[in-house]
Amino acid sequence: MSSLLNTGLLPLRRSLIMLAVLALGILPARALEPADLPEPPDTVAFNVQKDGKPVPVTLRQLEKLGLYRVTTPSPFEKGQLTFEGVLFRDVLKLVGLEGEDSVTLRAVDEYVQIIPREDWTEGPLLLATRQNGKLLTRRTQGPTRLVYPLNDHPAFDTPIRKPRWVWVIETLEPGG
Repeated sequence: MSSLLNTGLLPLRRSLIMLAVLALGILPARALEPADLPEPPDTVAFNVQKDGKPVPVTLRQLEKLGLYRVTTPSPFEKGQLTFEGVLFRDVLKLVGLEGEDSVTLRAVDEYVQIIPREDWTEGPLLLATRQNGKLLTRRTQGPTRLVYPLNDHPAFDTPIRKPRWVWVIETLEPGG
């Protein structure tokens, strides 16, 4: 991998992959763009509940899935915000929950939301790990938060979906 970095081929490879993704119509051209940021620490981002046991997922595991950047308004903050993170559907695949009809997100403050499959299949939900290139912390609603790209997917801008912006995620569970 370091030889790819030294030759400059890794950014070229990412660009070619993104062009192929766009050409296939998997992602809208404006919604997400690849982001290349330094590797994060190997700290726990959240736990996945599997068979009643918590399984930790680290920031490093998440960001190895490939980072994307989106600029969008938030239902709870003013202005256009820029987030970097990984596709939620890729996270679900990583943790073995991609086949679920829904998943439950639980925040540290016991806030709970059920995210139905159509949300992660109708558009590119982002599990943000950064804002403006800086790692999210508890103070900045992290280490992870679920972001709906409202500019490019106005169907996500509804009273039912706005509460699904979950931050300070503690656990991800199958079903709901």
